[in-house]
Amino acid sequence: MRIISGKYRGKRLLAPEGRGTRPTSEKVRESIFNILASLGHVGGRVLDLFAGTGALGIEAISRGAEDAVFVEKNPEAASIARKNLASLGINCRVYNTDWKVAVRKLSNNKQFDIIFLDPPYAKHEESNIIKAISNGNLLANNGCIVVEHASDNTFNHNGYTAHTHKYSDTSVTVLHKKAKSPLCVFPGTFDPFTLGHRDVVLKALEDYDKVIVAVADITYRENVKDLRLRSQIAELSVKDLTNVSIETFKGMLTDYLKENGCNIIVRGLRNEEDKIYEDKIADVYKKAMPDIKIVYYTAEHPMISSHAVRNMLSDGHTDRLDDFIFPEAQSIIKQNY
Repeated sequence: MRIISGKYRGKRLLAPEGRGTRPTSEKVRESIFNILASLGHVGGRVLDLFAGTGALGIEAISRGAEDAVFVEKNPEAASIARKNLASLGINCRVYNTDWKVAVRKLSNNKQFDIIFLDPPYAKHEESNIIKAISNGNLLANNGCIVVEHASDNTFNHNGYTAHTHKYSDTSVTVLHKKAKSPLCVFPGTFDPFTLGHRDVVLKALEDYDKVIVAVADITYRENVKDLRLRSQIAELSVKDLTNVSIETFKGMLTDYLKENGCNIIVRGLRNEEDKIYEDKIADVYKKAMPDIKIVYYTAEHPMISSHAVRNMLSDGHTDRLDDFIFPEAQSIIKQNY
């Protein structure tokens, strides 16, 4: 195994015997760096999260990366990575630990311009790793994640645009952060605010910088709880989230949107009936505000609804509130519903 290009071009790298590790082939490695160069990803800080012998991170350094951090759980492979770095006179940190531990240690401390992921194909951990990287704020603005994976493996990469290049049984997917829109509004009665509503907020935060939960002042519907109470429950339900605010509005939603300089609303869908209802409402909105944009998020738990919560409480069943309501809001709901 050799370094393909750059400062250390042609230098040989040590590799462990046997099949305990699966080094990226020179052909795929060369393709990865050709892709990165074509996208303007040259230099910067690199994280090689499943480093093996360190070939990808060392190749990046050879081609101009200013620094690299290597993470490898296998002690033998981590030792070889250190030897490869030492043989080239490269002074970089190698963590002999699990990726979860490394991400936790690095989170909110360091950011990287390129993150290489080459996890064991059979474990299908790509989605969890990408989510942990996002939660830990490890990727710099305009940075990318390079994922090497089995060609028949599809994984969730919410919040990122993806470009995949296939090389027989192996594929390489390059992920970039989606450009976020600054603001969206999540309107509703929220009588009361449920874990289903919170799920919509969490999904919207992946796509927007800020989410306004707009609680409607309903006067035409009977037995709706007080606006102040519904707002308070919503506040308690998202109090741990940043970039989320609770506001109230009267009258037409489109008037409220115009006042806030926003034309994007988000809604949750539990089933086909919801979609039919939302399409009818959308037609009304578009007549009043032609440039309105409506973004739908599919519910993770379609059984959760405000109606179901009210029925459950009216029947005296409070033992299942954990399945429907955020813990911080349960006490006030028990007292008022």
